[in-house]
Amino acid sequence: MDNEVRPTWRLAWGLWWRMFLISLGICVIIGVILCILQLLGVVCIPWESLCGGNLSCGWSLGGL
Repeated sequence: MDNEVRPTWRLAWGLWWRMFLISLGICVIIGVILCILQLLGVVCIPWESLCGGNLSCGWSLGGL
């Protein structure tokens, strides 16, 4: 019985996409949880410190 898996480009791309989508999903879930916690006031993320304290980097959070 030959149960050996031969490495092919199809297998490599399949594994790459699977790892990419899983890591993207984890990041989205963490982001949603952090946004909900910030809206509830449980967590305070210092967004201003990302831009040097004066939001001069070209984006703002619109009053959050």
